[in-house]
Amino acid sequence: MDKLGNILPRVLRRQPDGSRLLGGQVAAAFRTVIGSEPARLCDEVELRSGVLVVTTSSPALAHQLKLDAEVIIERLNGLQLGRRVRIIRVRIGRSTAME
Repeated sequence: MDKLGNILPRVLRRQPDGSRLLGGQVAAAFRTVIGSEPARLCDEVELRSGVLVVTTSSPALAHQLKLDAEVIIERLNGLQLGRRVRIIRVRIGRSTAME
C-alpha cells in the first residue's frame, strides 16, 4: 500500500488541469527555496514541460538565479513534487500574464 504523498502527483496529473496544479506547487516551492525577499522580486514563475520560467525586473536577481540554477533545481527535485525541473530559464522584464 502506497502513501498518499507517493500517489497524489500521479493522480493529479491525470485530472483536467492537474498538470497546471502541479506546476503551481513547483512555483510555490521555488519561492520558498529562494527565500521570501528574492521571491518578492519574481513577477512570474511558471513550469512548462520541465522548464521553470522565472520573470523578474531585477537584473541582479536574474544573474544570481542563473548562477544558482543547479542548486535550486536539485532542491526542487529533492522535494518530489510530482514534476521534475530540468532547466531554469530567467527572463528580465515584466510579467506577460494578464492581471
